[in-house]
Amino acid sequence: MIALNEAIAGDTANLGRGYCIGHSFFIPTDGDVERSTTWYNAIIETQIIPLLEEYWFDQPDKVNQWRIRLMA
Repeated sequence: MIALNEAIAGDTANLGRGYCIGHSFFIPTDGDVERSTTWYNAIIETQIIPLLEEYWFDQPDKVNQWRIRLMA
């Protein structure tokens, strides 16, 4: 996430620091949720990737590269 936020902040032509991914995506909504790889991957696929698809709607290859990197 640090590297992704650096890329977002560095994209000053389109995005910038105000578009960085915050911690709120990674706060469980259910106190019984175990923070596991499955939980993390679900957040990436259902929340972060759709956001990146909006950010870089004209750069699907960039989004796919981040998907692979974040899911590794």
